[in-house]
Amino acid sequence: MNRMRRLSRPGTRVRLFPEYASGYVEPETVSLSLPAGTVGPGPSDGEMHAVNPLLKTGPYSLPDYLPPYRGRQYASAVPDCYGHFDSIPIDAPQFLPVHLYGSVRRTLDVWEHYLGRRVRWWHAAFMPQIELVPVVERWANAHSGPGFIETGMMPDERGREQLLALNFDIIGHETGHAILFSEVGVPPPDRMTGPYLAFHESFADLMGMIAAMHFPSVNRKLLEQTGGNLYVLNLVNRLGKLSDRTQVRIADNMTTMADVAGLHMVRDGNWVDPRAENRNQHALGEPLTGAIFDTLVEIYQDGLVRRGAIPPDRDARGWTRAEVDQAFAKLHEESARALARFADAYHGALTDARDVTGCAMAHAILTLNPETLSFERVAARILEAAAAHGQGHILPALLDNFLWRGIDPRSFLTIAVKRDPMRRPDRTSRTLRAIDPTASRSCGCSDPRAFIFARHLMPHRHRGEEVLPA
Repeated sequence: MNRMRRLSRPGTRVRLFPEYASGYVEPETVSLSLPAGTVGPGPSDGEMHAVNPLLKTGPYSLPDYLPPYRGRQYASAVPDCYGHFDSIPIDAPQFLPVHLYGSVRRTLDVWEHYLGRRVRWWHAAFMPQIELVPVVERWANAHSGPGFIETGMMPDERGREQLLALNFDIIGHETGHAILFSEVGVPPPDRMTGPYLAFHESFADLMGMIAAMHFPSVNRKLLEQTGGNLYVLNLVNRLGKLSDRTQVRIADNMTTMADVAGLHMVRDGNWVDPRAENRNQHALGEPLTGAIFDTLVEIYQDGLVRRGAIPPDRDARGWTRAEVDQAFAKLHEESARALARFADAYHGALTDARDVTGCAMAHAILTLNPETLSFERVAARILEAAAAHGQGHILPALLDNFLWRGIDPRSFLTIAVKRDPMRRPDRTSRTLRAIDPTASRSCGCSDPRAFIFARHLMPHRHRGEEVLPA
């Protein structure tokens, strides 16, 4: 059975909060890819299983403290007589492991769909399953590692504890790391680079965001909240949202490579920040995140134009940023009015933009070599895949988004480039040829210690520290 393409077909049902901090009072029912009756107590399947400790007071730490969890646990969550988990009450102890399991499985379903194949965990040879731990007491973090994903609690700006096991963004981010390690691989420790780590953080953020956009209610709320203008701060571009006012990062950022110039990692894994702001790979990855978010918005806006939802004189594509800023209020007002008239067009354009962006990212994941990875190569793979998925006519604008950020992929593109005098001087159009999205590449280093070394170099604001094995 091919479960990678079963996102819209009935499967095992769970209830998930798409954006717990965005006003969802009730979770949304989701069908996972695995058929009803194939998910066991826990929940559990062949690739992951949830545990539910009565009291786990510390996170897993390499090399001395690893799964399996051996302490006392609540009774396992069990499926109903039809094989589903959607009847478990929110206030039951079993809801948290179901929510964590369902969020990880849903993120994996989405990205297996885009990748076109099953993901085999990089540690499957010695840890075939990922253990999911929903609550680590007195630990304001979440992390993933060889054989585990676990979450704690983080206070919002009012000091209220937020259970990260209910935060789909953060769970999606950690699942994204697990997928990236498994599909992209890692360079050997002596070839580890800052851009590789920054790519990991950028793509993990975006993978969680794209997965969240597979909830119909998220897309509906997104358009209602923004009036169809995706550059308004919203529940999708606020990554790891904890409350109405706090989040971990913002996808729609204005960071360029000039803003992170000189920021680099030295051989011992520490970062040198010329601004003395204690920045690391998260900051270095912001230009890439912003450029890919711009790509999604460009595809979305083009879809609105093609559907007749935006009048030609209000199509801001090709405008300078200064022109957009000057007309922002009017554009936003007109977008909201158009949304009321062309709701189906807006939803269709958003879904198409999500899927093209997801497919482009998946192509990059499948074709990048970890030992030569650079932002320029990532951008080239994104642009080539966008062209292969019907976006060749807007490729000049997509390229311009990367160039504005200071990421120039032109020397790595496998498509011909030809200047079009009808366009603005700072944009270029291209004669395209389709690429093979199944192209293979070396997976890089296969030494488990290299994966652990790379993972050790990725401290998160919501992640605990780890100790490398001797």
